[in-house]
Amino acid sequence: MPETIRSLDFMSADDLENIDEQTYVTRFQNGDVDAFNTLVLKYQDRIAKLIYKNIKDIETTKDLCQEVFLKAYKALPKFKGDSAFYSWLYRIAINCCIDYMRQQNRRQTVLFDDLTSEPDDLLLISKQPSPSDQVEMTELGEIIQEAVKQLPPKQQRVFRLRYDQMLQMKEIAVVTNRSEGTVKTHLYHAHRKLRELLRPYLENRPLEWNA
Repeated sequence: MPETIRSLDFMSADDLENIDEQTYVTRFQNGDVDAFNTLVLKYQDRIAKLIYKNIKDIETTKDLCQEVFLKAYKALPKFKGDSAFYSWLYRIAINCCIDYMRQQNRRQTVLFDDLTSEPDDLLLISKQPSPSDQVEMTELGEIIQEAVKQLPPKQQRVFRLRYDQMLQMKEIAVVTNRSEGTVKTHLYHAHRKLRELLRPYLENRPLEWNA
């Protein structure tokens, strides 16, 4: 991949913001590899901020930012323009973040505080549990993970993006190529289904689906 910072364009921030990026995509696909530099210059700060928001580590953000643009550079010849270039680049960045977090085994424990409450009461426990709570929370966490596997694929994906990866609704919409309304609907039905699945556990009854 060519160097990110080059003097070939001499573009200001305003110039970069107003470029016709499809023209640069086409130029790159036609063999002008330097056109990719302009696309990188336009979006590198935005992609870095997106990655840092999810990873919270400067050095890792730098590494993942390079990985995102390397993947984009390799995949851009096959880019058909079915979505905006930034939406396409955004999905690459989010997928890189997800892959990194999976590799690091960074997991959040999902806890239902009240099964009969509204979906907003589904909380993420970000602090470490005390030793006396460790066994109970570990058991509950494992059961919830198994319950999530019972969800329909679309609901399961949205749920994991929201609570495992902690993405916002608009970010999930971009990753899944769905409207925010559709994402909210999938998440709502996922909450309802999970409360039904977990009701027996919270009432000290056997889980027939997890026998």
